Amino acid sequence: MREHLLGSVPWHVEPALLEEVAAHDLESFEPAVLLTRISRACRDGLTPMQAQERYAEELATASQAERDYVERFVDEEMQSGYLQDVICRSAVAWVERAGKGSWRFLLNPGEAQRFGRPREWLASQELVAALGTRFATVCLTALSLWEPDPDSRHPVVRDLGWLQALLVHLPEVPEEARQKARLVVQEAQRALSARTGARGYPSGHSAWEEKRRAKELIDSIIPLVTDPVPALPGRRTASLGDPQGIRFKTLADVDEDVLVAYLDRHTGNDTLVEEALLSFAARSYRKTLTFDAVLARHSAPQQAMLALTLHLRRRLGGRPDLRGRWAEIMLGRPKCPPELLRLLPAWSVLKARGPRYDTTHAVVAAYVTEALGDNDAAWQRFAASPMSHAGPGAWHRLGDLLDAAVDGTAWPTPPGR
Repeated sequence: MREHLLGSVPWHVEPALLEEVAAHDLESFEPAVLLTRISRACRDGLTPMQAQERYAEELATASQAERDYVERFVDEEMQSGYLQDVICRSAVAWVERAGKGSWRFLLNPGEAQRFGRPREWLASQELVAALGTRFATVCLTALSLWEPDPDSRHPVVRDLGWLQALLVHLPEVPEEARQKARLVVQEAQRALSARTGARGYPSGHSAWEEKRRAKELIDSIIPLVTDPVPALPGRRTASLGDPQGIRFKTLADVDEDVLVAYLDRHTGNDTLVEEALLSFAARSYRKTLTFDAVLARHSAPQQAMLALTLHLRRRLGGRPDLRGRWAEIMLGRPKCPPELLRLLPAWSVLKARGPRYDTTHAVVAAYVTEALGDNDAAWQRFAASPMSHAGPGAWHRLGDLLDAAVDGTAWPTPPGR
């Protein structure tokens, strides 16, 4: 039941209970650490009895259940061959499983969605963030215990996933953690290169998706371990790297105080401000930092809005929910001028909700009605336009389709990537 509350429906759990089940789950990490160390002592030449004597002090302070857990795996039969390799990875495997399972939504609350919209949590954003920090702080030991895995049967992405989760949620990344993280990345890159060139490497969508996901994670991790950021009084800090290479997905993952501090350090960098604006499409909720507050940092805010929306496919790309969220942000501002409305993706903007669930946004409805007027043929052409939920047709701009429907001309080509 605890695992279900923590990993399946954490948004429905009262704050005090959520904190309790999270703390209870973290208690099972230390036995995995102890088992890893004892098993590696056996691998390095000690007998199971000698290894337990070396860690007698830690075993003495452990609970009976924790001692039983360790002793279950520490015997002559299991301390050899493949089983020993698995047990030696216990701490890392615990964090890997937690990151993909019981802690997935706490570490990535943006993934908690229903029908493409964010879940409403009973717990505050501050508590969710604090639990993520606690997880990263406790589980940082797993990084120090990480070793290259010679078993190529496992996907090379697996260590990158939990590593990225730890680094993003740490208030500050210690130098020794940076060094070890770089080794993890190097090993993943080596394994990817070897598997790509190996005869018989599996082809198809799954292999391509694994490689794409690995590259995405590496691109997110490298800035976190290569740019030391000085601590600012009263603020959580994280390494974000050189702003020249930063993308909106990375900015969407950090706390808002980290983002504000990063923007402060790079005042006047309009490209960085634009990526921060795009990050609002990937992170639908921030407690105090608003879209317009970030927009005000740009030297030409109105031109920036038009340029970002005009080149939205190239700058944002990605899933339908990102397009939809960008359209909602534009329509949710105090004023969405016609020249901006025309540039929005047609499907997304027409699906933006009005005052009721099944109605179109009033600004959109008024603009489309005015553009098509009493021209029945234009209405019919517009209804048959090539806009779509996904694919290239999802990027057709509203204004382009309205113009073609009214003029009776050929449908335009969707904007390029």
